[in-house]
Amino acid sequence: MAYYYSLRGWLEVEPENFSHTIEMLKSLQKQYEADPKLSLYLKGWCWNEANINWTAYLFYGADVTEEGLKFFKSMLSLIAKSGLKLSGYFHAQGEDGEKNYLYKMTDDCVQLEKSLHRLEIS
Repeated sequence: MAYYYSLRGWLEVEPENFSHTIEMLKSLQKQYEADPKLSLYLKGWCWNEANINWTAYLFYGADVTEEGLKFFKSMLSLIAKSGLKLSGYFHAQGEDGEKNYLYKMTDDCVQLEKSLHRLEIS
């Protein structure tokens, strides 16, 4: 049986780069639409079309397998190569709470680290 992670977080995007970032995500969704698992994971992205003040946010939330975590990291790395000065924070918590990872993006640099932090959500 597969082990699942609850993966959730956000990207911060300057308003002038928001539409370009959305287009990248839509392009990825189209590129992987024939892959049932990866196309499902790409549906975890959501955003508000209207800017609220000076920062736009793209949110991600989905339960994914180990393969989904690897795909997510490669997706973040691909988005980071766009040079749009994106920042973000994502937390992946294993279904038993024992395995936790942080994905941090600061000015297009993606870091993955193990985390001792366990989110208590009921």
